Amino acid sequence: MAFALLSFIVVTFTNAKPRDMQKKTFILGLCFCLFSIMAIGQYKEAPDGLGVRAVFPNYQWAVDQEFIEDEFGAGIELEYVRHLNSFLNFGLPIRLNNVVLPPEQVGRTNKAAMLGLDATLQLKFFREPAFLYPYLLAGIGLNVEDFEEVGLEAPLGIGLNFRIGKHAYISTRGEYRVSFQDARDHLQLGAGMHFIIGDGEPAPPVVIDSDDDGVPDSQDLCPTVAGVIGLNGCPDSDGDGVTDGDDKCPNTAGLVALAGCPDTDSDGVIDQDDDCPTEAGPAENGGCPIKDADGDGVLDDVDECPNVAGTVATNGCPDTDGDGIANAKDNCPNAAGPAATNGCPDADADGVIDSEDRCPDSKGPASNNGCPEITEEDKETLDLAVQAVQFQTGNAELKSNSTAILDQIVEILGRYRDYQCAINGHTDSIGSSKTNQRLSEQRAKACYDYLISKGIDASRLSFTGYGEAQPISDNRYKAGRDQNRRVEFNLFLK
Repeated sequence: MAFALLSFIVVTFTNAKPRDMQKKTFILGLCFCLFSIMAIGQYKEAPDGLGVRAVFPNYQWAVDQEFIEDEFGAGIELEYVRHLNSFLNFGLPIRLNNVVLPPEQVGRTNKAAMLGLDATLQLKFFREPAFLYPYLLAGIGLNVEDFEEVGLEAPLGIGLNFRIGKHAYISTRGEYRVSFQDARDHLQLGAGMHFIIGDGEPAPPVVIDSDDDGVPDSQDLCPTVAGVIGLNGCPDSDGDGVTDGDDKCPNTAGLVALAGCPDTDSDGVIDQDDDCPTEAGPAENGGCPIKDADGDGVLDDVDECPNVAGTVATNGCPDTDGDGIANAKDNCPNAAGPAATNGCPDADADGVIDSEDRCPDSKGPASNNGCPEITEEDKETLDLAVQAVQFQTGNAELKSNSTAILDQIVEILGRYRDYQCAINGHTDSIGSSKTNQRLSEQRAKACYDYLISKGIDASRLSFTGYGEAQPISDNRYKAGRDQNRRVEFNLFLK
């Protein structure tokens, strides 16, 4: 109907002469009114719509690419829109406007009246009741210039509508219209209103309720027997929330979890199967409570020591030292310790129990009896000290350059607090053995006194002089005698 009416308008305006313009305008206005009556919505529930816009065509822009106010024409456009599916509309706009044609038109004025009719498809991005309603459009159009010359156009454009009411939108659109005639490509801008008329609400369906229980037959699982709305229309004689068809105790109110049967003591065993219906107990015990013979809070069925009071952590078995390991499994039942050492204490947590750990406060491997192993770097420092600690010739006075290596030994003893240190002095064979013996002792003691002065506990230190009795090289040569004059620092564990 809409297409036939618009065809009538085109024919009327195409065949009319300029002096019939007043008559043509009246016919056009009448057609607009008819379109308004036809427009009743634009989505699934209201599939038709109507747009009214002011349009501003510009035929010069396609030539000079400039927006000049004087080059724009003006007119009005009325568009019928039909909803096809959730993403596509069909549009049928008709417009009447004045235009300014390009200057290439020779022998006539460059102003003209245009009547146009389009058929377009609109790719829409719209979900009722969205605020923004954008869409793309493309189609084919018929254009009548000065109501004499007829031409074809292909409109391409984009539109954006803004919701201002339930079914009312501000409508804006921009189009580039490709003409099948020379010098007729043009730009067209438009703004106005778009209406979706009608409430858009589908007619309420007819509801059938055969048993008059308030649940429609389409949703009623028991459509011929009156029931409860909350149970999809099925009956519940005892009102426990379980339909009679599923209720194992249909005449006695019970629990949903127990298929409608009662459980007075709430132990999960229904009363008719419970040997102790008023005392809670597990099903495997016939619903009767399990005893706790030793009174330790662990029921006999899980108590590993049911006749001896214990703790919950040890499944009812005694734990004298309270370390969470039952006495029967505890290698040290009277001293708390971790499970990793079978209940025996391990103060430094190195995996070696304190009773076997020679360094109970310092972590170390079992291969070294739980004591930290001396690093290769520290061993090299101790070896260096043998020759680096030097004295004044013939006496026990430390040379100033010896304190640096002695300070390093202090640091080593600080890192290995469980180790003892034996300081041993040695001399070469020059002089009497008695003198050398005394000198070696004095030199060892000089080192001993220095270490104590730096805070090392005397109980960790000892010193001994060996004189010339333990040479490490040949005393006949100077190089050998230099090596034999030495102080050794030996770290060891008691």
